[in-house]
Amino acid sequence: IGINRQLVGGEVSIGNNGPGEDDDIGDELQHDYVLNNPWDFCGEQKFYGTLVDHMGDFVVIEYRTPKKSSLLQCPSTNEIVAVYPVSRGNPAGQVLESTKISMPGKPYGVSVGRIVNAQESDKYNKNWSVVMQLGNSGNDFLHMQIVDADLYAFALECLNSATKVKIYHVELINRGSDPDRSQTFVWKIETKPGNL
Repeated sequence: IGINRQLVGGEVSIGNNGPGEDDDIGDELQHDYVLNNPWDFCGEQKFYGTLVDHMGDFVVIEYRTPKKSSLLQCPSTNEIVAVYPVSRGNPAGQVLESTKISMPGKPYGVSVGRIVNAQESDKYNKNWSVVMQLGNSGNDFLHMQIVDADLYAFALECLNSATKVKIYHVELINRGSDPDRSQTFVWKIETKPGNL
């Protein structure tokens, strides 16, 4: 794409057997995070061969948003940083728990699936979030916040290996301008056996 055909653009389906139509997975609280499915991207011409080689495969696409100014001709806001196949090995750690959220004796939820998106942001200080595709496939996604750097790093390992995980999460009430809204926070991630 572009005047000199120096850019590439495309889209990828998020998750396993995800929906074919345009569906948005968003942050319901702050409305500043939207993950479109299928997810569109753009990048420099150097990524063309890699993208073609991995068509039809399970891949991880690292990206940054917003894109740098040299990609302004591309309609997508997501700029490719790297593309590589999903590694089929499970992460080294099997269970990791938050050091900042204490849950003993408190009610919590548990969801099983695969982490299909992870974001690091500096918008509201340093914060992280993940999107989980619930179950083995389909169109049921859950957006969650993470407050620990180590837990986020473990979530990235699970994403990179497409490892099935059990995520323990808690709803916390927003103390900001809209006290009726809540956010889902991850406090524990446990890997589960299972294939793609």
